[in-house]
Amino acid sequence: MKLVINGDDLGYTRANSEGIFQAYEEGILRSTTALTNSKYFEEYIKKAEKEHPGLGVGVHMTLTLGAPLTQNKTLTDPDTGEFWPGRKKVWEMNPDYDEIYAEWKAQIERFISVTGHKPTHLDSHHSVHDATPEAKAVSLRLAEEYGLQLRRYSSYKFVAGFYGPVATAETLIRLLEENKDSDIEIMCHPGWCDLELYRMSSYAADRVKELDVLCSPEVLRYVRENQIELCHY
Repeated sequence: MKLVINGDDLGYTRANSEGIFQAYEEGILRSTTALTNSKYFEEYIKKAEKEHPGLGVGVHMTLTLGAPLTQNKTLTDPDTGEFWPGRKKVWEMNPDYDEIYAEWKAQIERFISVTGHKPTHLDSHHSVHDATPEAKAVSLRLAEEYGLQLRRYSSYKFVAGFYGPVATAETLIRLLEENKDSDIEIMCHPGWCDLELYRMSSYAADRVKELDVLCSPEVLRYVRENQIELCHY
């Protein structure tokens, strides 16, 4: 069994990014995806490549957090210059899917321009990449263009259920046991919590709880005893 534990949101804040690194160093995480439009992206992708070369880093495409990398007419709030907030607002504003394609392509290209190579894979913040049939078509087009795997449409079965109140060691071990005959990806959001993250995200202290689970002795023991291969895309 191959297992991709992917920590979403690299570069969101310093605290959550450091927590992702700790989950790699001390736990079972081997994959992450970066918000390339974030102010900490360059700092943390360079730190990942220098200090954690075995950590796979993909692109966490976004339409719901921060400012865009492209000029557009339908994806941003004109009063703030940032993406429409929340999971639903962008779809209510009848977005131009050509603008979405251009924006996500720019986010991928920023990764390449900073690192000099392609990301390991693609996924998205708030699951925008397949929130609508048209968004799914755009993301699959980009995955094909760049020769990358895409969450939920890859060689790894995507397994949900590790989030919030159920992000426990018992849940994680159950998910692994239920899928022990498959190669899977489990999404997670480990992190440290500081004032910046607390102010920016409703999912703040829960990231520390996830980090604790990913580094817990019982989870590490289960993975070792069941000869699960920890990997990235």
